[in-house]
Amino acid sequence: MPTPRLLDDSKNIVGESPLWHPEEGSLYWTDVNGFSIHRYILQSGEKKCWSFGEPVCALSLTTAPDRILVALGSRLILWRPLTDERADLASPEPNWPHNRLNDGATDPNGVFWIGSMRNNVGPNGQDIEVSGNSGSLYRVTPDGSVSVWDTGFGITNTLAWSPERKTFYCGCSPSNVIYAYDYRAADSSISNRRPFVVGVAPGLPDGSAMDEDGCLWNCRFFGGCILRFRPSGKLDRVVVTTASLHARDTEDHAGGLFEIPVDVRGLPTGQFRLS
Repeated sequence: MPTPRLLDDSKNIVGESPLWHPEEGSLYWTDVNGFSIHRYILQSGEKKCWSFGEPVCALSLTTAPDRILVALGSRLILWRPLTDERADLASPEPNWPHNRLNDGATDPNGVFWIGSMRNNVGPNGQDIEVSGNSGSLYRVTPDGSVSVWDTGFGITNTLAWSPERKTFYCGCSPSNVIYAYDYRAADSSISNRRPFVVGVAPGLPDGSAMDEDGCLWNCRFFGGCILRFRPSGKLDRVVVTTASLHARDTEDHAGGLFEIPVDVRGLPTGQFRLS
């Protein structure tokens, strides 16, 4: 694989949820423990940061180019970066602040899926050691209705759909497992959970992205890498990464924003359908 190139030495504590905004030519991402959203405009290199006062866990495009769906630790909001306008949408996790929201993504029908976990972020962004399997997987429809589709997660991570819209992937980090589910596009439902990859080293499964070949690119927390899995579950590629949380002293640019050229296209990002 080519060597990753540093775009922004942002020093994020836990940088997550990179989101390409095609109309702006910009990349948004979150710093979960830094309570912030960052933006990098690719052509100019211009950078901007917004603060939110609590963990910022996941992002999604919407059918309105000027609005982004933001998953905070406590709730979902619709956000306009241009004016910084913020409007509450839904509160899927009823046990905040004991639990918080975590990874999320929009399915091919414009429906948002979001997982939760035991809240491991303190009031000042500090990392808190937690345990237990109190996380759930929620579905949020465009009218803000919430339903529970799975439970018993330690940390819910990885939400992705296969190119043919027949398989949904979701994982549990502490258990080191990524599950596959049958996905029914007709009504945005899932069923038939089964293991996809289990006990893979290094690290534990974090967020993922899907490419047009149906391969899942999975970030590995504590592993310092991204692993690419074929639809069969076979590992076929490794990319080195870094975060500043728990980083070694030798990782000079830990928590930075990097890019790396690859020979396959990613699937277009889902857009939450505004009602």
